[in-house]
Amino acid sequence: MRAAISLLVLLLSMCGVQTDVSTELKELRDMVVELKGRHVAIEAENAAMSQRLAVSEYTVQALEQELQDTKVEMKTEVDNLKKENAAQEAELAAVKTRLAATETEVENLEKEIRAAPKVAFSAALGDSAGGLGGGLDLVFQRVITNVGEAYSSTTGFFTAPVRGAYYFRFTVLDHLDSRIMSIRMHKNGERLMQLVEYDTDGNASYLSSGLALQLEQGDTVNMVVPADYRLFDNSAESRSTFSGFLLFPL
Repeated sequence: MRAAISLLVLLLSMCGVQTDVSTELKELRDMVVELKGRHVAIEAENAAMSQRLAVSEYTVQALEQELQDTKVEMKTEVDNLKKENAAQEAELAAVKTRLAATETEVENLEKEIRAAPKVAFSAALGDSAGGLGGGLDLVFQRVITNVGEAYSSTTGFFTAPVRGAYYFRFTVLDHLDSRIMSIRMHKNGERLMQLVEYDTDGNASYLSSGLALQLEQGDTVNMVVPADYRLFDNSAESRSTFSGFLLFPL
């Protein structure tokens, strides 16, 4: 610094400028002080900027870490969603498989139902009632229903078309006046059951019952009125009836 001042004085002397040296030195000192102040201020500003930069770098690092953590969390969530989606797809596939199996089973059942024999009949005595005789086979001539044509209105016999479980029911009527009304159900000519009713008031009385039977193909079932008994019916009222149907094949 002193060398610079000396050089400046020399230059001024060489140029012929008359200057008070002390004044110039004072100005130079003031300039130096001002430069030092500016230097201190610049250093302070630089320190503040360095501090702000450090804070910014820390903030950036924190943001980067937060971003990284967010990426990890999002990746974990995406992985979990993929697993859940895979599980749901597997469950859906299982449901579709069960549904397909159920639909196939239903189709097979429908085919079995369509293929299974249809057997059901109901018939009334009609005008054939009122006969007497020993072990008379009743012929229910007035056919109401005869799905499968297993009942014969000519003989009064039901003939099983397939091996299976069947249900038969009957209701018969007579006007009793000191008489006994009786009815039997036969299978292959053998008596299965017999009902008896006695009354003296001359009013109408009914006998009614039913049986579930296991029949082989070709077995017969029919109703019989014992000797010296009678039943009543007419074509208009169908009071004495015989019915049966296939429960299921065996």
